[in-house]
Amino acid sequence: MAKNKLSIYLIKDGVQENNEIFKNDLLELRVYNENKIAYYVRSNSHQPTWLNNFFEITDAALFQANAKVVLLVKRIYEERLRLFALTFGYAKPLFKEGVLEEQFGLKIVLNTVKENELRKISKLNIGGNQKQSQEQIPKTGKISDFGFNIYSDLMRNVTAATTDERFGKAIITGGDIFSITVDKNIHNIEEFLDYCYSKYNDMSYKNNFDWLDNIKAVRSKDLIESLNDYVIEKIQNQDLENIWMAVPDVINWEQVKCFKYSGSRDEFDDIKIEKVLETFDNLDELTMDKFKNKTIKVISAENESEILSWSAQKCLIAEIEYQNKSFCLNNGKWYQVDNNFELIVKREYDNLTISELNLPSYSSNGEEFYTENEYNENLATSINAALIHRIGEIPYGGGTGNKIEVCDILTNNKELIHIKKAGGSSVLSHLFNQAAVSAEALLDSDFREKYNRKLTEEGMTEYIDNNFKSSNYTIILGIISKYNDARPKIPFFSKVAIRYMVKTLSNLGYQIKIKNIPNLDD
Repeated sequence: MAKNKLSIYLIKDGVQENNEIFKNDLLELRVYNENKIAYYVRSNSHQPTWLNNFFEITDAALFQANAKVVLLVKRIYEERLRLFALTFGYAKPLFKEGVLEEQFGLKIVLNTVKENELRKISKLNIGGNQKQSQEQIPKTGKISDFGFNIYSDLMRNVTAATTDERFGKAIITGGDIFSITVDKNIHNIEEFLDYCYSKYNDMSYKNNFDWLDNIKAVRSKDLIESLNDYVIEKIQNQDLENIWMAVPDVINWEQVKCFKYSGSRDEFDDIKIEKVLETFDNLDELTMDKFKNKTIKVISAENESEILSWSAQKCLIAEIEYQNKSFCLNNGKWYQVDNNFELIVKREYDNLTISELNLPSYSSNGEEFYTENEYNENLATSINAALIHRIGEIPYGGGTGNKIEVCDILTNNKELIHIKKAGGSSVLSHLFNQAAVSAEALLDSDFREKYNRKLTEEGMTEYIDNNFKSSNYTIILGIISKYNDARPKIPFFSKVAIRYMVKTLSNLGYQIKIKNIPNLDD
């Protein structure tokens, strides 16, 4: 029997009718029985547009048509009806949003393969800049071979080699879709789908890939709407304890004069949810769409032009309990967090040591412009420490573009202090990454030599450490926020990111402490 490339989806439980599944009406191609029917969309044969646009010719012998066929197969498992969809040609766009079972193929693959049989992954970083990427290795390997961070990366798709006889010892790929080339056709597909379903429901993936369920992107349109409505209701009731707004991207605060919100002529020194809400005409009629339509602009301190802008919804951060489950809104996207994982992350964050160093509050004292640099200068003076920020960045590794700022402040007690205004997860992840990269660079003797040369040039020779030991150093993360608590209040995904950083730097010998710096201007 010839092998066929199969693309298999599982329709969500309870969704059974064609008008619930497909965007448009489909035509019946063949009814094999009442539980197995093939549908199609009539192909529109036409000449390629590039034939006339580029070559400026027409030719009846050249045409294209995108075939779209879907086979729906109904199966009963423990008196429950489940519906499979096999797509052929260009049929994937025919489905309505939110009707396909998420991670169907992903779980099949991870329940089938060994931990060292992975070939390619597609991932999304949720603790930082929402970067999407794909990585592939020439031979099979473990998840650690892909630079995958199990604490802050979501796996979207995975390709792996399997020794499973039922899957033909093939290369298989899984995300929402399960993709495989195998010797099956219309006459023996049911038994194969039953095996796929058994693999989907298996729990053996937890042996090697237990982190998979820690965090999931919410893709159900109905659930997203329910979560949006729930957050809006909390905002309308002024229940803002776990809802706030922040700069969603890393920005250069030295270049910022102010922020402006559409609907207001006022200027603001930060993004504050209380002030943003005042720009809406009627909170009783507030919706998430109105947050999406409201623009927040960053105004240049140099020429008062607009530097950046975001929708207010992208700046909105929320951590909520909904129907006994934990959810986070971050950078405009909803994520579901496993309750046990959430408890672990929060417990570890709450156990981080708070620095006893006396860091003054952040206050402009009436000055029109007051920056992080000015705060650092005042801080260095008040605690009699070195303003390392002044010596600038130092080249590290190969190339001229890789430069590192060691820290903002260095004390006589070997405390490396990094200061940053609170923001969204991407902003704080940038802070944590800076601290981690700096700590790693300091282990390199060539880098320390360049660093010591800079200290000498700036007259800071008393801070040169000729017998460097990482265990003698403490890294302090100072976060400027509107809160007065000793422990900084940060988004959940920032707690995920700092968890990873602490484990990494602790293994290198450093001590890690945190410190909240109240912003009196808020």
